[in-house]
This record gives sequence, structure tokens and C-alpha cells, in this order.
Amino acid sequence: MSDYIPPAALPEDFLQRADVQEALARRDFGQLFHLARKWAGISYSKIAASCGIKPERVGRLARGTGSITTYDKIVQICDGMRIPGHFLGLLPRPWENQQDPAGSTRP
Repeated sequence: MSDYIPPAALPEDFLQRADVQEALARRDFGQLFHLARKWAGISYSKIAASCGIKPERVGRLARGTGSITTYDKIVQICDGMRIPGHFLGLLPRPWENQQDPAGSTRP
């Protein structure tokens, strides 16, 4: 398993925010992108690169235009932003339980 961490990986404390958890529960990725830029300082271009979405579309989604509904794209966002699967009703993602060099598990 690769130790690669995408540029748009979300910090754990960001994922614990109530507004983020609400956006994830609604699968409102536009709101998630907006919050990631506002509170985690992750640019739309980093989100686009990590998730395989055109930067223009990330911006439109963040402004409330359009939505993400396909399973494949939801999984791609989940992996690109390192959102644990349970936040989106998915099984744990392969990267969720990797071993770090010291031998402890990484969430």
C-alpha cells in the first residue's frame, strides 16, 4: 500500500466540525469544497487535482451549482480527500488502516 497523501487530504479536526459532518451526511460536495477552502486552506485546484474533477467544476459546485451523484465519483472524492468511508456510508477505504513505520495504525 502506498504512503501517498493527496494534496487535498482533509485534517482530522476539520472532519469533526459539525458543518462538515452535515455536508457529508447530505453528500453536498460543493459545500464540502467550500468549507475545505475556508477552514482547511485547501485550494480548489488541489481539490480538483486530488479528486479528478476539473477546477472549473469544483468552483461551480462550491458556488452551489450542480451536484455529484455517481458512486464512482463519490469514491474518487472520498479517496482524494481522505474522507473515511463511514462519513459517506461506504466501507472503510483501503488507505484507512495502513501501518506507519512505527507499527501503529493510521486512521
